[in-house]
Formats: sequence, C-alpha cells, structure tokens
Amino acid sequence: MSGDKPGRNSKPAGYDGEAPEFRQRGTAVQNIQVDRLEWLLGHGHIDVAQHGAGRRLQRDRELAAIGGYALPLVFAGPDRGEGFGARSFPGDIKCDAIRRMNAARAHVGGLGFRILELVVLENVAIHEAARRLGEPVSKLPLALKVALDSLAGFYHLA
Repeated sequence: MSGDKPGRNSKPAGYDGEAPEFRQRGTAVQNIQVDRLEWLLGHGHIDVAQHGAGRRLQRDRELAAIGGYALPLVFAGPDRGEGFGARSFPGDIKCDAIRRMNAARAHVGGLGFRILELVVLENVAIHEAARRLGEPVSKLPLALKVALDSLAGFYHLA
C-alpha cells in the first residue's frame, strides 16, 4: 500500500489526539467563575487591606443571613410553654453581624455600598455593575477603590 492514501484507522490531518471542543483556538480562555476580590487583588487593582475589608464584609453578610433552620431546636421552641424566652432568639453572633453590616453601610455611603454589594457580595463583573447602576464603566474602578478604602477604615485595616 502506498503512503499517500489515508487508511481506515488514520486520523484526519491536523488531529492532535484531543477532541475539538477541548482545543484552544488561539484566544485566551476566561474563567467566569473566578472570585472578583481574588481577581482584583491578583491583578493589582486593589491592595491587601481592601481585599481584607471585602472578605470581612462577605463574612458579616454570611453570618447575618443565618436563618432559623441553622439554630438548634433548643433555641427554636417555646420556653416552658410560656411563650418565647430569651434563649429563643438568634445568637449574638448574628445580631452583631447585622449591626456591623448596617454600620458599614452608613460609613461607606449609599452608592459606595451598592457598588460593594454588586462586586464584592454578588460577584458581579465591574462592567455589569456599571450597567446596573447606570454609571460609566470608566468611573467604577475608582469608585470601587474608594468604597473599599472606606470599608477598610471601618474595619480598622487601613
């Protein structure tokens, strides 16, 4: 047999052993599931104090969102059949987190905190946050930095 005719088990020209959907086509692959705070820190757009402030805000939001389903049964039921006693309310950790969230909102300000909610808490891209807020995209990176600086001052990190 001559080598110029493709055989039955030969691969098409250019086949490298991987399925076509796994080959890169010369463009960069973007991970859309990346955490915005990590990406901003990794690319030098925010500093360590701003990153730490964002992480603390995320933690406070998670603690503030603890629902009754997460509380033990001892805290969820009536106290001796006389109504709900002091042990039936959410823990101090949740209440403290709610207070910190409200104080951070007041410290940062309305628009600044809305930017933090979108980018830090909801993990929205900056261009999408600008679209939702009706602000120009070029303004948002600086506004995010200012809001994170204010938040870092609130958490005593800067």
